[in-house]
Amino acid sequence: MQVILLTHEREASRPTNTGNLALKLFPNYCQRVMWSRVAPSPELLAKLEEPGTALLFPEDDTDNNEVSSEESLSQTVQQIHRDPDLQSLPTTLVILDATWQEARKMLRQSPYLKAAKTFSLKNNPESQFSLRRNQIEGGLCTIECIIELFKQASMLDEAERLSEAFRAFCL
Repeated sequence: MQVILLTHEREASRPTNTGNLALKLFPNYCQRVMWSRVAPSPELLAKLEEPGTALLFPEDDTDNNEVSSEESLSQTVQQIHRDPDLQSLPTTLVILDATWQEARKMLRQSPYLKAAKTFSLKNNPESQFSLRRNQIEGGLCTIECIIELFKQASMLDEAERLSEAFRAFCL
């Protein structure tokens, strides 16, 4: 499994960036690509075209009867490409590494992300990350997403190491 953190420029240097934990512990599985509105990474664009690559994206919750004052990420980009055949875990996943507000901006301003195949985590645990404001209900931080992906890929030792590092990070 490969994880590509598509990181907003302001996110990389934030002390609350949990993606840095995965990059430090598992550089063989995780890499960072800086997001650019005007000059997307050619390597990322090529990777997104490969059949085994998908954008990690929350399931559409528009059927949910609860209306929140915060617009959900999935409602922000209505034209996102959904691949109903993509049920199994892709070999490469791209994760938007940013605040929820920045992630919305990245999606709005990146046609290549709107066209990407998507994959959603199933049965998300409740987030343990409380270091940031304006979190969306049901949303996970970057490291929590990677932990869940590792679990789905039966990389249980790696998931546990990330969980331990995350718990220490949150203290």
